[in-house]
Amino acid sequence: MNTFSALALSLSVLLGSSVYAQTEQAQEPETLVLSDTLNYDDLSKTTQFSGNVILTRGLFRLSSDQLNIVEDAEGFRHGKASMNSAKLVELLEEDLENYELIRAVGSRAEYNGKTEVVTMIGQAVVTRYVCGQPVDTVRGERVVYDSKNKTYAAQGGPQSPEPGRVRSLVQPRSKADRAVEACRSKYQGKPMPSSIQTPDI
Repeated sequence: MNTFSALALSLSVLLGSSVYAQTEQAQEPETLVLSDTLNYDDLSKTTQFSGNVILTRGLFRLSSDQLNIVEDAEGFRHGKASMNSAKLVELLEEDLENYELIRAVGSRAEYNGKTEVVTMIGQAVVTRYVCGQPVDTVRGERVVYDSKNKTYAAQGGPQSPEPGRVRSLVQPRSKADRAVEACRSKYQGKPMPSSIQTPDI
């Protein structure tokens, strides 16, 4: 699974249509959101989490200052996460059996539950790690992944990590293969342990 596929899959399950959530509920892990405040409006179908927001769901974690989720008339959920400071929104997704970790950061993160498009905006960096080693990295002002069409695009601009430019780095496949073998040997063929801890409540 490539860098963006894993991220989009997590968000599509988390923020996808309520119909999907109902049919797959028995197979889904719990979603836990910790925040300083929570406001829910049943009429407008909006949920607002504020203050040191930490969302964990299985092997997925989102960290932000603000997280707003809106459900539209068709039952699709759309999410926006942002920070109030110079820090960046962080999304983490683990694939334990393949020894992979996806880390995406940006000033803002947006997800459209209907189109299944993930967008990291402002200082956007998406990196795939294999056995702790960075393998693929994309940097830009905006990084967009369309999970339906399996396409992604990056745009440069003044809020790029390297202003005005998109920077992508793909390591040789052999490096990733060596990293997998190293982890497979380290963990004796078993999946690696998760580094994403669900907070106690």
